[in-house]
This record gives sequence, C-alpha cells and structure tokens, in this order.
Amino acid sequence: MATFTGLDTENMNKNILLIIDPQNDFHPGGSLGVNGANEDSQRIANLIKKNIDKIDEIIVTLDSHHRNHIAHAIFWQNSQGERPPEFSEITAEQVEKGEWFPRNPKLMEHCKKYTKDLERGNRFKLRIWPEHCLIGTPGHAVVPVLNEALQEWCATKKATVNYVLKGTNCLTEMYSAIKADVPMDNDKSTQKDPVLMAELTAAKNLVVCGEAKSHCVNFTLRDILADWLLTGRPTKHITLLTDACSTVPGCDEWANEFERDMREAGVTCIPSTEMEF
Repeated sequence: MATFTGLDTENMNKNILLIIDPQNDFHPGGSLGVNGANEDSQRIANLIKKNIDKIDEIIVTLDSHHRNHIAHAIFWQNSQGERPPEFSEITAEQVEKGEWFPRNPKLMEHCKKYTKDLERGNRFKLRIWPEHCLIGTPGHAVVPVLNEALQEWCATKKATVNYVLKGTNCLTEMYSAIKADVPMDNDKSTQKDPVLMAELTAAKNLVVCGEAKSHCVNFTLRDILADWLLTGRPTKHITLLTDACSTVPGCDEWANEFERDMREAGVTCIPSTEMEF
C-alpha cells in the first residue's frame, strides 16, 4: 500500500483535489522537467486559491526515489562497465542474455523476472530515467508556486494536505500512485491501498491534475477509474483538468490515448478555468 495517513474517512461527501507529483524535478530546470509544468502548477495554484472554501481535501502524491533505483542508470551496467543511456529501454531479452545486468549481482534473478513481468503487463519495457525526485533533495519538493497555495489552503481551512509517497521501493517502477507496475509481495507500499482508494472513489467530486499526463497522471487515473466503475457511480464526477497536466517529451501518443480513453469512459475533461465545485 502507498504511504498514506491522516484522512477522515467518515465524511465521504467531499470535493477532493488530487495533485500528481507537482515536484521541482518535473518542472523546467529539474532533472526530468516537463515543458508546460510551470504553467500547469500556476493554474492549479489559482484554482486552489479561488476555491479554498469549496475544496474539502487535497491529496498530493510525491514521486520518491532512492538513487539506486531500477529505473536509474546507476543500477545497471554492461560487460564493459558502462551504464545505459538515459531514456533508453532495457528489455527482458537483453537482461536474459546478459547484455545489461544489475551492478549488485544478487539482484540478477529479480531483474530477469521483473522485466518479464513488466512486459507481460503490456504497458511498456523498462525505461531508464534521469535520476529524479531523490528523497531529501530539492528536486523532491513541491514546486514553490503551488506549495504557497497549498499552505494558504491549510491555514484557511485549518486542515492538512495529505501526502502520498510512491516509488520508494528500489526494485519496481511506480508510475501510478495506486500501485506499482509490478507490485512486490513483501512490500505493501507497492500494493493497492484500499483506504486511499475508498476515499477517492467515494468523493462527491474528484479533480485530478499534475505531472505528467503521459505517465503518472495517466496510470493513476486509470487505476482509480477501474475501481470507480465498480461502485456504479457516474464517472462524470471525476474531472481531469486538461490544462493542468503536461506530457513528457516524445510521449504525446500516450497522453492523447489517455485523454481519449477518459472521455470515452465519461470522465469530465475540461480546463481549470471551467472547473466549478
């Protein structure tokens, strides 16, 4: 289960704002900066300030990595001792053939199984990302313009922002805030959190935004929608803010498919300026 504390689960008639990974490293100038993220965060901040009295809960997910993570180049090497290039892919076949292997030989069997399981899920192959959102670094923090709005909401509402950490397990990727791409049997932080999911799917209105539209917003909302549909509640009560999430360069196809799927499922897809609670 993702790290999650502090929510009042007794009152389920809430307007909930879910902000995905609004961290410095996902903004221009960060190690994995997304073009448009600065403007996204400004729009989210404006939305919060305009609707302080109407937003009942704010949940902020935080991508939270250690340096020696399976999706970072430092984790891997080849027979020449070289690290894989950033943004490259490592396939299960390459791992099986020993073209790429973990620097810690004890993890070889895990890596063989993990890359196979990842590809079996039909989402993607293992991608190597620039080191990002390392716990304890400035890149892990919420971008200042949005943090200011969050703190204003806290002071005015006499409430607390609920932060959900994702990605702390070094041996699996976790784009979705709901569960890892390959959940680990021995780590509940990688498994679906029933308390978090119950809170989200019971919201009167759930508003989703953040970074990046192609990845973490995409797979988080897909996981939420799957459980929401089980409740029988109208999906129009989920809103995706289309002008408050941007796409990792080169991944427009994923982002476009995501928005198209959400619209077909009945999710409300509108710009933040049209949002009314």
